[in-house]
Amino acid sequence: MRTILFTGYDAPYKPLAALTVPLMYRYAERHSYDCRVHTAPLIDVPNGIYWTGVCGALELLRDDYERVIYLDVDQMITNPELPLDVAPIGFHASKDWGADATEPWHFSMCGFVAHRDCIPLFEECLAMEPAWRDKPFPEQGPMRDVIRRKTEGLKLVDRKPGEPEYSGFINIHGPRFLNAVPDEVCPGKVVDPWRPGDFAAHLTMASIEKRIELFHEIKKQAGI
Repeated sequence: MRTILFTGYDAPYKPLAALTVPLMYRYAERHSYDCRVHTAPLIDVPNGIYWTGVCGALELLRDDYERVIYLDVDQMITNPELPLDVAPIGFHASKDWGADATEPWHFSMCGFVAHRDCIPLFEECLAMEPAWRDKPFPEQGPMRDVIRRKTEGLKLVDRKPGEPEYSGFINIHGPRFLNAVPDEVCPGKVVDPWRPGDFAAHLTMASIEKRIELFHEIKKQAGI
């Protein structure tokens, strides 16, 4: 399955990207994926850089790629050996990391895996951009709304621990799948924090300087 890993960032994140992006390239090379980094918005709207995941996925899936893996640039890959083994269909993301993430659609767009059958999903999300332009989380908000409407009335499948809450087209995994936030980010408030061996650590909710400090601390803990 032809796969590409991609990310994007603007100027304020450049110092952090200098640390995290090389890890993404190494991961992609190890697993025979292509890799792409965007340093300019893919859409001409305010805060367009925040639409990199949706716009990049649409562009790549309409091209020759069968699967895309998107990571925010503050994602630090900590287990380069770990493949992202998911069902070869649909959309895969992680629940948010806090105690308020009680609804199945309360997931994070900090990272996702998507297949070619997700093109209509991303098109529907992108069409909502004008309505979300002045709201927080201009990409995550509309995608959550799309997923919420698509899963309304669905029952959670019988599943084993660690399996996604929906099997099939929409798959919302636990937070440590693609949203493993270190406890140091918000001590005592991360429900299921990053642990050594997890795919990546999401260095969120802090200044760039603090995220860089955390990068080096996590690097020691992960042994990379």
